[in-house]
Amino acid sequence: MSQPEEAAAAETGESWQRVHPASPFVHGWLAVVGLAYIYWQNTDDLSWSERFTGDRLVWTVAGASIALLVVLIFYFLSWYFTRYKLTGTHVYVNAGMLFRSQKQARIDKVQGIDIAQPLVARLLGLAELRFDVADSSESVLKLAFLRKAEAHQLRVVILERAHGAEPAAVQEPASEIAAAPSAAVGLAPAVQPPLMAKVPAGRLLASLFLQLPVIIGMLACLAMLIMWISGVDGIVAGLIPAVLTFGSWFYKQLNQGWNFTASASDTGMRISYGLADTRQHSIPAGRVQAISVTAPFFWRMLGWYKVEVNVLGTKSDDMDNLQVLPVGDFEAVTRIMGILLPQLGIENQREVLATAVSTGYEHGFIGSPQRAKPLSPGAWKHQGFLATDTTVISRYGWLARQASFVPHNRVQGMSWVQGPWEQRRKLAGVRLHCAGGSVIGYLHQLDADVAAGFTRAQAQRLVER
Repeated sequence: MSQPEEAAAAETGESWQRVHPASPFVHGWLAVVGLAYIYWQNTDDLSWSERFTGDRLVWTVAGASIALLVVLIFYFLSWYFTRYKLTGTHVYVNAGMLFRSQKQARIDKVQGIDIAQPLVARLLGLAELRFDVADSSESVLKLAFLRKAEAHQLRVVILERAHGAEPAAVQEPASEIAAAPSAAVGLAPAVQPPLMAKVPAGRLLASLFLQLPVIIGMLACLAMLIMWISGVDGIVAGLIPAVLTFGSWFYKQLNQGWNFTASASDTGMRISYGLADTRQHSIPAGRVQAISVTAPFFWRMLGWYKVEVNVLGTKSDDMDNLQVLPVGDFEAVTRIMGILLPQLGIENQREVLATAVSTGYEHGFIGSPQRAKPLSPGAWKHQGFLATDTTVISRYGWLARQASFVPHNRVQGMSWVQGPWEQRRKLAGVRLHCAGGSVIGYLHQLDADVAAGFTRAQAQRLVER
């Protein structure tokens, strides 16, 4: 820290504080489990009584005590050298015993603060703060771990300062923090933000089993299991990796949607989810780059959709794109779109949105000509786009249908798509690229003249903005 910053911190009485003493254990509990596993593997030739009787018991206790002492010393030093400080302008985090790490974030650049609770931290009532800083592609600062109530309180204080409010005192007696975890320091009790969407557990499980990858994966595992029971040699070598891969993917999808809620906030939206590990993400509406609304094949019969977004600086650790609705009906999609993209640049926005996520050419949608039918026999009637005053809306796909919404001022570039078959039939496509994720706008198999006219108009918009 520079001398002026140190002087300012001294004047305001701000001092370095340490994280919760149990923080090193949250990071390193696997080390304790690993020591127990190593001992068990080295004594697998002994019976249960032989492991814990006679001289072996003495050596076991002595070795375990020494190993535990070393681990505890390491944990203590790790905790001792991890400190943080909140000043009027910055958040500082220092960590490291042999190799020092010093990180900082400017409070006026903080766009949002996410709260994460891994399983062990959740059991201990701890939480981690992850800072979403402007002009950054990922969180540059993490503060782990604090008591959950203290983490929520610190988050409120930092966001108040980021929005220009008077700095408030951070330190309060622990009893007061526990008694009023939902109240900001020096402020009235926090008002619960309006709920935009909530995913029931039954709907989430049904949506997972109604996806083609899950159905195909389950059928493949079942076929391999039957072959193994039938005595086919070597099939178990493929069965175990298949089950592990499918199980890992399934749990990831389940964890991302379990107990999912989306609520409106002052700056945009806040989502929370998690089965064993819980996450809370803040999504500033002004940083949304593109939105995707997807309806897999079996979901369409039930009117279910999934919504994902590209967001600058807010990226989940376990998702390619940030998921703001794992599964929901059209009403939930409408509410979420009203927060993240309130202006579609056209009247009758609800009707336009309904057409975008279904099929039709009302409200000015332009679709693929009939000569695209041989190339996309199942999807050509669904493909189309609409360029409004503010947004490019495109839809494509056959089994899984997708509608993309890309604001004109978020387009980073365009690419012309025309293969030999499209060229023979005078068809072409245009892809709109933007930052913050893999969601793109895709105008698929349009009349070549229409695609060229759109490209020229969009290029003019890029020049004028």
